[in-house]
Amino acid sequence: MTIYDKYFLITMITILITRVLVYKFNKPSPTIKNFRTHHWMFGFVFSIILFLISNFYTNMYLLSISNGIFLDEIGLIIIKGKTHEDNYSPESFMILIFFILLLFIFRESIINFYSN
Repeated sequence: MTIYDKYFLITMITILITRVLVYKFNKPSPTIKNFRTHHWMFGFVFSIILFLISNFYTNMYLLSISNGIFLDEIGLIIIKGKTHEDNYSPESFMILIFFILLLFIFRESIINFYSN
């Protein structure tokens, strides 16, 4: 299995685990000074940090997990959803599937982008 396929597989497993855990343990995310955090924010910030340090340190596994955590809520972000039901709406799932297809198509480019 190539590193690109491992990246895709780990990202998919992360999305699946995150989806199941968020569905099973439906609890509001933490609020910091009236600002409600979501797990996609942590995945996004960590992906940016990995990009910034990519010249010094590249870890495909950390990248896969952080991207998976971010992508899990990409549909919610795009439809500007606010509730748990919005995150599991058909529109949100269709957007997630679209981005998973893009991830599969561009998996080699993504790894090369972070590696150079």
